[in-house]
Amino acid sequence: MSNSTPLNVFKGPDSVVNYFDPDLQPPVPLVELPEKLNPFRKDGVRIYAKMLTALPAQNVKVLPALNMLLHQPSAANKSIVEASSGSTALSLGMAARVLWGNEDVTAHVTNKKHPDQLRILRFFGLNVSLYGGLAQQEPVDPRGIMCRLRSRAKQDENVCYPGQYDNEHNWRAHTRWTGAQIYRQLPEINVLCTTIGTGGCITGTGVHLKAQKPSIKVVGVCNVFGDPTPGPRHFPGFESSQFPWRETIDVFEDVASVDSYEMSMRLSREGLICGPSSGEALVGLLNYLRTVKEEGMLKELSDPKTGEISCVFICCDLPYQYMDGYFQKLPDEKFPPIINKVRDITTPLPQSPTAPIPQSAISHTPQILLTCDQNKHDERWELSPNQAIQMLTSRVLASTTSKLLRPSCKRPSCRRKTICNSSSRLSSKISILDLRQPADFAAGHLFGSQSSPLKNLTVETGDVFGDAEVLRTMWMGLKEKFEGKEAEELLEKKKKGPLVVLCYDGETGRLATSLLRKRGVKAFSVRRGWEGLRCCLKEGRT
Repeated sequence: MSNSTPLNVFKGPDSVVNYFDPDLQPPVPLVELPEKLNPFRKDGVRIYAKMLTALPAQNVKVLPALNMLLHQPSAANKSIVEASSGSTALSLGMAARVLWGNEDVTAHVTNKKHPDQLRILRFFGLNVSLYGGLAQQEPVDPRGIMCRLRSRAKQDENVCYPGQYDNEHNWRAHTRWTGAQIYRQLPEINVLCTTIGTGGCITGTGVHLKAQKPSIKVVGVCNVFGDPTPGPRHFPGFESSQFPWRETIDVFEDVASVDSYEMSMRLSREGLICGPSSGEALVGLLNYLRTVKEEGMLKELSDPKTGEISCVFICCDLPYQYMDGYFQKLPDEKFPPIINKVRDITTPLPQSPTAPIPQSAISHTPQILLTCDQNKHDERWELSPNQAIQMLTSRVLASTTSKLLRPSCKRPSCRRKTICNSSSRLSSKISILDLRQPADFAAGHLFGSQSSPLKNLTVETGDVFGDAEVLRTMWMGLKEKFEGKEAEELLEKKKKGPLVVLCYDGETGRLATSLLRKRGVKAFSVRRGWEGLRCCLKEGRT
C-alpha cells in the first residue's frame, strides 16, 4: 500500500479498492468535544472523538475486516462465514466484494436480532443464517456458533472463517492504522478509552500508543453484565480473549445501556453522529476521570509541559440501525414531541362541525396524525377543473360551455343540474360522488352525480391538511362511509370505471381519493372542488 491521496480523489479501475485502503486516505478526523459535552474542561481535560465512523464502511470494523482478508488471500474464492450481526459482517461483505468481487459472505446471527438489523445485512448483500440460544456467546464455548464455524472451516477447504475473536490480524489492524494515526495527530495524548467487543481496537491501538508513550493510560469499557449495549461485551465474556490485552488495558469501566444510548444521542445532536457503543465509550471515560478526580490524582495524568490532560475515545458506530433501541431505553421526555392538536378519541365531538372542541377532549398523546391518513397520496389523482370537465364530458365545445350551467333542468329527476344538454354528454363509464350536504347538492350539482353527504363536512369546514383535528374528523367520517356492507356494494359498482369525488374546496376530496384508491377504486378529486368546477364552467375554460 502506498502514500495517501492529499485531495482524496480516487480514479481508475482500482478506484474503490484504493478508497478502502487506509494508507491512501487522509487521517480519520479527531474532533475535540465542546465544553457542554466535557464537564472536566475547567480541570484542564481535553477530550477528542476519533471518528472511525468516517471510514468508507462507516464503522470501526472495516479495518480488521480488511486486514484479516488481506492476510488470507485464498478467501477470494471461498465462502466466507463469520459470527456477527453488525459491523464486522457488513465490513467483511463490503471488503470481500471490493477486493475480489466475492459475494459469498454469510453472517451467522442470533435469532433475537431486530428485523430491521436483519434487513440491513440483506440490503448489503450478505446471506443471513440464524442461530438460537445465547445472543452473545463465548468464543471458546464448544457448543457455541463460533466453535461450530471454526470446525466447519477446518473440515471444508472451500470455507473461510476469519474468526474475529481470535484472529491476530484483527488487533494488529489497529496497531497498523488506528494507533499510528492517533499518535501522529495527537502526540500529547494521555488517555485512550474505547469499548471492548472482540478487544481488537483497544488492544491494537493501545499496543501502538504505549510503545510510543508508555505513560498513556488505556481505559476499557464493558457492558454491565445482563444489560447489553450492541457491540461491546461484558467483562466475563471478554476475559478469555487471547489478544494481548492484559499488558495493554490499565482500567475497566462498566456502563449501563441507558447511559450509552443517551450519551450517543447527545453527541449526535451536537454534530458528532455516533451509535450507542460510542456513547458508552465516552460515559466510561467520564466515569474514569471522575474517579481519578475524586481520588485527587487527576494531576498525575497531565502533561508536565502544558498541565493539560488529552483524552481520546473511539466513535465506532452509527445510531441509525439501533433507532428502535433509543426509544425503548430512553423516556419520552428525552425526545421532542410530535406537534399536533390532539383529541382523546373516546370523548365525543360536538354535533356542529364548526363548534369548538371542548378542553375535556384534548389529550397530550401526539398520535392523532399517526393513526389516520396513512394511505398513499398522489398528485396525479388530483384533477384541475379543466381536466375534470374533459374527463366528465365526451365533447365540450368552447362555444357551448356557457350553456353547461343552466339554472334548472326540465327533467323531473334532475333539478338545477349542470352539464345537461345534448352537445355535452357525460361519459357513461365515469361516476361522480358528491360529498356536500343535501341543501348544497340541491342548489347545484353535476348531471348524473350521486349525493353522499359526509358527516361534519360543510362549506365552513376548516383547513383539512392544516388542522390535525379537522383532518382526523374528515378521515373518520370517510372511513366509516367507505367501510361496511353497504359501502362494499357501492364500491364494487364504482370499480368498473373512474370515480370523481366532489366536495366544497377539493381538500376532503383528496382525502377521500386516497382511501378509495386503497380499496381499488380509480378515484380522482378536483382541485378547489365544486367551487373551482363551477367557476371554470362559467368562464368557459375547457
